[in-house]
Amino acid sequence: MKRREFLKNAGLGAAAGAGLVTAAQARAQQTSGLPSLQWRLAASWPKSLDTLFGGAELVAKRVAEITDGKFQIRAFAAGEIVPALQVL
Repeated sequence: MKRREFLKNAGLGAAAGAGLVTAAQARAQQTSGLPSLQWRLAASWPKSLDTLFGGAELVAKRVAEITDGKFQIRAFAAGEIVPALQVL
């Protein structure tokens, strides 16, 4: 009984591994034809508010990682592009 369970789990693991490789290849093909985008994110917070501004920078970093650098977001603190309370 243990041998059957082992073989079943080994087969499932191999199938899952093959699926992950296929998904990674499909993702690479999918993003290679996309154009590169660059956005500027104007925040209402200063850089010293790490909880808020740091969150914006973290989102920008994650988006760049997910899109393999095709979508870049650059976060700007309050007053760097427009005054703090004029951000829409």
